[in-house]
Amino acid sequence: MNNRIPLEDWLAVIDREYLSTFIGNGGAAVKFAVADDDRRAGLREALKSHGESHGYLFVGLDAATSRAYMPQDLFFGVARQVDWRLLARRVILGYLAEEGFAIEGIEAQDPDAVETAIARNASGRDYAGGVLRPYLENRIFRNADLAKAFRIAMLHLCRFELQQAAGTDGYAGQALLDWLTGEDSRIGQLRDFQIRTRIDRTTARYFLESACHWMRQAGHAGTIVYLDNDRVTVGRNPRDGLRYYTRAMTLDHYEVLREFIDGTDRLAGVLLVVATGYEFLNDDPVRGRGWGIYSALRTRIMDDVRDRNVVNPVSSLVRIS
Repeated sequence: MNNRIPLEDWLAVIDREYLSTFIGNGGAAVKFAVADDDRRAGLREALKSHGESHGYLFVGLDAATSRAYMPQDLFFGVARQVDWRLLARRVILGYLAEEGFAIEGIEAQDPDAVETAIARNASGRDYAGGVLRPYLENRIFRNADLAKAFRIAMLHLCRFELQQAAGTDGYAGQALLDWLTGEDSRIGQLRDFQIRTRIDRTTARYFLESACHWMRQAGHAGTIVYLDNDRVTVGRNPRDGLRYYTRAMTLDHYEVLREFIDGTDRLAGVLLVVATGYEFLNDDPVRGRGWGIYSALRTRIMDDVRDRNVVNPVSSLVRIS
């Protein structure tokens, strides 16, 4: 029985059925790709290339280096790969364009992009701030798609990009960046921003959902999150310096994945691809570390009915050749 699909064929389906349409229109999906070690590296790079060609933000995570059983660590792993100041500039330039400001040729990658836009339109910083105030209040501060603490943080980041003059030393929003990325989780340093929420295992999901909405608001087609979780299926500690997962940690990780699957309706423009090895398909609930130890995840991604010779490329789980 040939139940594997060539990588190129599966990526073509993902490109056509998801990236070009469903995900780009605000949908969300979780896919499991089972592949040998040497094929997962190629899968990651190909998925990154396909996604970026469609305007997606690509983020890669690996359970060998991140605590994949902790939701906050997954969020921090995403946040550390995001240029939050760049996103804020993209949002501001988008709002200025809607107001008729001439921003052609101004790239958000330029740290002085907002300054350049203000100078080109001879508007003055105060005038531009007044023009943007309704956008900042209605589309960020009152945006119900964003968690309260997250929207406050994004509002401040946008204001800092608007207010900070070119060549100014230091960055007034550094405490916010440290909080978002987990570099400094102390809430006391955020007192001036009126933020009192920690990013922990009970709140991380809301922050991740908010971040995905924010990526789209900043002009990205969506977000692709690639998570290699092969490490969680390792039964005996190889003591190689990488993370080792106890059975309890592996169960917690599978619970996190199950929650992502059940919560896709709260995500916007997100494709989560969980790349894993064939040990993940181990059904032994006693000695194995595969999906057999957590039936709630297994029943959500297994094929109840499948053809012996033809692979369903849009199923939740595929085996890559």
